[in-house]
Amino acid sequence: MANATLSFTLPEEQVEFEMACKAVDLHSIITTLSDELRGHLKYDSHPSWDSATVEEIRQLLWEMVNERNVNFS
Repeated sequence: MANATLSFTLPEEQVEFEMACKAVDLHSIITTLSDELRGHLKYDSHPSWDSATVEEIRQLLWEMVNERNVNFS
């Protein structure tokens, strides 16, 4: 099994270190947001939301993820 180690020079790379530490949380936020938007489209869980706009937002979210080659599998 391969190992990988990330190394940061602190405090100069504090922002990068914090981003790396929060990556799992950001993954969770993105997938939860997508699921919420999908739920609205499937079950109309927010009747005041326009479904076409919700779909556009969801598509934009995943375009941004894919443009950065972020793998969610």
